[in-house]
Formats: sequence, C-alpha cells, structure tokens
Amino acid sequence: MLRILDRQRYWAFVKAYIICFVSLVGLIVVIDAFANLDEFAKVASGLGLFQKMGRFYLVRTSLFFDRLSGVIAMMAAVFTATWMQRNNELLAMLAAGIGTKRVIRPILVSACLVNALAVVNQEWIMPEVADELQKAPDDFDGRKIVHFHSREDRNGISVGASGQGDPNSQTVTKFHAFLPMPVIGSFGSIDAAEATYIPENHPTAPLTGGWLLRRARVSPPEAPIDPEILVELNAEEDLDAFPPSLDGLDDLGGRTLFLKSRVSFRAITRDHRQWFRYASTPELITALADPVNDPEKTEIAVYLHMRMLRPLMGMALLFLSLPLILGGEGRNTFINLGFSLGASAAYYATINVAQYLGSNGVLTPMIAAWGPLIVFGTIAASRWDLIKS
Repeated sequence: MLRILDRQRYWAFVKAYIICFVSLVGLIVVIDAFANLDEFAKVASGLGLFQKMGRFYLVRTSLFFDRLSGVIAMMAAVFTATWMQRNNELLAMLAAGIGTKRVIRPILVSACLVNALAVVNQEWIMPEVADELQKAPDDFDGRKIVHFHSREDRNGISVGASGQGDPNSQTVTKFHAFLPMPVIGSFGSIDAAEATYIPENHPTAPLTGGWLLRRARVSPPEAPIDPEILVELNAEEDLDAFPPSLDGLDDLGGRTLFLKSRVSFRAITRDHRQWFRYASTPELITALADPVNDPEKTEIAVYLHMRMLRPLMGMALLFLSLPLILGGEGRNTFINLGFSLGASAAYYATINVAQYLGSNGVLTPMIAAWGPLIVFGTIAASRWDLIKS
C-alpha cells in the first residue's frame, strides 16, 4: 500500500516540477527573445533565425536549471503537499495511521534527487558550454569580442588589448603589455598590431605558454630584454610552426616577439564578473591560487563557498516551507501557501544580501555563505516538529 502511495507522490512531484520549470523558463525565454529579437536578426533570417534562437536558448537551459532548480524544487514540493490537502488525500492517509512525515518522504527524496542533478549540471554540463553561455545574441560564430580586461601575472606583467579578438585562433589586435623593472631593466611597455596566445599544449609551436607578438614595439627601444620572459624572433626564423597571422602581416614592419605570460586569451576576454559562475569547482579552486584572478578573487571565494553549500541551502528552504503548509493554523491552503512563498522570498533576499556584502569585503566569504544557512536552517529545524501528524 505504501509503495503505491509513494509512487503517487513521486509522480505528483515530477508533474509539479515539470509544470513549474516549463512555465518559468518559458516565460523567461519569451521575454528575453522579444527583447533581443533585433540582435538575433543581425546574424540570421527566416528559418535560420529560429535555428539560431533555438540553439541559443537550448544551451541556456542548463543555466536556467542551475539558477532555478532550488526554488522550483521548493515550489513543486509545496504544490504537491497543497494538492494532497485540497483533495483530502492527506486526511485519508492520516486516518489510515500513516504519519504526515512518512507521507511526505517521497517529496524529500525527490528534492534530494533534484539537488543531485543540479550538482551534475554545474560540474559537468555548464563548464562544457561555458563559452556559449557567455556569448551575446548576435555573436553565434564567437568572433565578436570587443571588450578586454587587463590582467597581471606572477611576474607583474600587465596584459591587455583594445582592438578585436578571435576566440578560434586566440588572437587579438592592438595588444599592449606593461613591463615591470625586472623584465627589461626599467619600467616599459610593449605594443603589437596583432598578438596570438600560444597555449602550453600547442602541438607545433617551438615556444608555448605566452603571446606571439607581430609588429611589436618595445618602449624604451634600447631596453635590454630578459630572454626568460621576452624572446625576440627573426623574420627568417621558422615562424611557420606558429599559427598564421589573421591580417596577413607577412611583412612584419616591426619586431616579432614572444612574451611568456600566464595571462591567457580567455583571461583578458572573458566577463570578469560572470565567468566563474560557469566554471567547475576544481577550476574555481585553481583560480583562487592564480594571481591573474586577483581582481575578482573575493567574489570567487564567496561563490565557491555558496556553491558547496547549495544542496544544503536547497534542503533548508524546503524544510522551512513545508511546515508552513502542513502545520499552518487552521490548515487554510492559500494562507499557508502565501506564508511559504513569503518565507522563500525572505530566504533568497538574505542570501543575495550576504553574497553582496561578502563580495565587497564587508563579510568574510565563509560568513557570507554559512550565515544564511545557519539562521534559516535553525528556524527550519525548530519548526519541523510543528508539522501536524
């Protein structure tokens, strides 16, 4: 008998979750699509327009699931419990001697499974499509990069650009780098018409882990070059092993240099406010130890703490909401549902405020992440026994 009832509760939760997810995500997609319709129209038309839009929002489904999985799991649990009360199913099961906490066990198990799927999504799916998630609606080929952010490596070399970027070849135009005194004996700079980042695992390049600079000029011109960091290449040297120039700069018209730096193409082109939200947990841990990420290191630390606590925070929200549905005075369904949604709003508002304070250094990353969980987790634990059996 209990197995049949459990299957009913599982199926009721799945239906409620699908309805809530499709409704919320569908509303977001429709609003966003109309807002960006002109941007989509710049790169496609006719049937191709719908194909591009479909691909754009299909990839973003993983992002929507990451952002909404917790709150939708809470809504699905609330609607499942509320539906049991409206249909007097809960009353019948209580009359049969089945306790309320036993009745809602499938709801709790379903919420745990949703949290597990959210972890799989954030650790394996989102990192795979991170580059696409950061593209603009009118940038389907990935070649539209016009915003750069200067980054500094372990040697104090600040790397940036002000032209355009091509992610496919990892090439930028109007490259510039500021060099500290240990590199060239005095403070100086390098400007290059075109620069291509050569990763350490490049199969043919004789020099890796840095930037190949074409039409480069060093200031001051007579500054000595540290061969451990800055290597000058001759025009006759075997440049065929390096990626070709995008602009056909065969006649270099300047010096050809190789600047060794851990500041990669992605480091200066990615959105410094968002990129770490699409990275896996191991990538975030590695990023904290990389001085290239110093400008957003505090935000990364706060986000990493909150990510590790996300399953617990989702369950705390569930334990906070269900007693308001199943233990409310008079069991008025709509009043209890309103209290539940109000508590959820207060919960997420507190989390956002704590994250903001942590990212701005007012709170430590650990307090910013653990504070809301401790406060609302304690409230949820104290209210759990109020569920009427």
